[in-house]
Amino acid sequence: MEFTFVEWLFARSLARHRQARDPSLWGPVPSVKVLKVQKIESRTFLQRYMQRRGELLEQRAGQSCEALRDIRTMIGKSLQNRRSIEEVCHCPDSGVNLNEVLLFHGSPSAKINGILANGFDPRYAGEGTGAMFGQGTYFAHNASKCFRYGDDDAAETGGLRQTVLLVRALLGAPYYQDYMSPDQRMPPANSDSVVVLTRAEGGCVDHREYVLYEGASCLPVYLIDFEHLPACGCLMCGW
Repeated sequence: MEFTFVEWLFARSLARHRQARDPSLWGPVPSVKVLKVQKIESRTFLQRYMQRRGELLEQRAGQSCEALRDIRTMIGKSLQNRRSIEEVCHCPDSGVNLNEVLLFHGSPSAKINGILANGFDPRYAGEGTGAMFGQGTYFAHNASKCFRYGDDDAAETGGLRQTVLLVRALLGAPYYQDYMSPDQRMPPANSDSVVVLTRAEGGCVDHREYVLYEGASCLPVYLIDFEHLPACGCLMCGW
């Protein structure tokens, strides 16, 4: 059942994105097939995460954080207004609300192997792709936003195969940011993470991004291997 849920969460999160060659045009929703879902179990990672969670609870004096704001996105000429709880999967077992949510992360296979061995390390943020919002680890609630950060080599069968991580992210009290900040090293005072707002919200991205500057606030829970189908016309497939 849990793997079925992960596949469902992955599939429902796919969205349209701008064409790289002409940003005024939007590609279709990616057409992909999940090949394998692998659960990640690490007592070390879990202990780090729970210690970080305890620190946030202590800092907040056991009080819940304000829930994530609802989401507005503009895709082409279509404005979408969605409740945050409908777009972002919250962890139901978190008790006191520290905005613990399930988010996706994309990286090349070599970097994913490093994450599985050592956990997330924000010091390596932006290697090869740039870091628009500073030295943090970047996540999205749309798995398709992560595709461009993964491997882009075609498999022997001719189709593109990629991997994304599903992560339990401890956002705590987020700071809603509407500007780029490549030199940022931590969230602003009295906040625990950065939520980058969409252009429809007055920000600078098409789909929200979530940035964590503390490696222990990210707990990898599933590895999702998938392939782009022949009919896929997404950004990665050269649309």
